[in-house]
Amino acid sequence: MELKNFYNKIGENYDLLLSRLLSSERIEKYLTIFFDDNNICDLKMQILSNDIQSAINTAHTLKGVTATLGFDNLAAEICELHEALKNNENEQADELCRQVVKEYEIIYNEWCNIKNTLTENDIGSGKTGELI
Repeated sequence: MELKNFYNKIGENYDLLLSRLLSSERIEKYLTIFFDDNNICDLKMQILSNDIQSAINTAHTLKGVTATLGFDNLAAEICELHEALKNNENEQADELCRQVVKEYEIIYNEWCNIKNTLTENDIGSGKTGELI
């Protein structure tokens, strides 16, 4: 199963996630929505432009979304960032934001790899336009 490999590669627990979301199709749907969204980029830009309240709100949203998707490491980093933003610890928030973006990029790159694998497998099986 490709999604399980994806979660293994990023060091997360696919089986636990599957027990919560109940199907690989649902997981893939939510992952696609998450990766099509610009929340990480928005968060970075909000911090760079010193729009702290918007960054707090975006980080709060991302804490829940990343935890729901089983990205526990990323969720923990975003939680730290959220706390730093709320406590006006701007230097720490800048560093934590860099860590969050780096972790997100690792996950995103693995997602792109898995998405390409799924697409190639579907083309070979006669399924076009679908990832599964």
